[in-house]
Amino acid sequence: MGYRSNVKAVFYVHASAKEEWPALRLFIDENFPKDLKDNLEVICSSRYSGYVFSMEDVKWYDSWDDVKAFNVFVDRYTELIEGEGAVLPWVYEFIRVGEDYEDIETTSAGNTGYVIRVVRTIESDF
Repeated sequence: MGYRSNVKAVFYVHASAKEEWPALRLFIDENFPKDLKDNLEVICSSRYSGYVFSMEDVKWYDSWDDVKAFNVFVDRYTELIEGEGAVLPWVYEFIRVGEDYEDIETTSAGNTGYVIRVVRTIESDF
């Protein structure tokens, strides 16, 4: 079985930088790992334009090929927005929630709007 996680990441621009949306879209189309593209969805609102990546109940191990490919993509993406001489107004947010109550990993880059977050609820089967 293995340890399972839920993963969500967003790659976007704020409405104030909407002229960057075509460049962001091209970068994602050309560089996002092909095996993970089925989990990628366009998000557009009056505040943001970008993509959301979601996977639930997945084994998210750094040693797995899909996770390695995702991390390589994120490294390239964040280098463009935070690397030396970077000027792109792109944003990245990532959250992984594991099975253990306290196992939450978050990372971000750019001028985040905190588009994704962890919300805890109490539910029952009654």
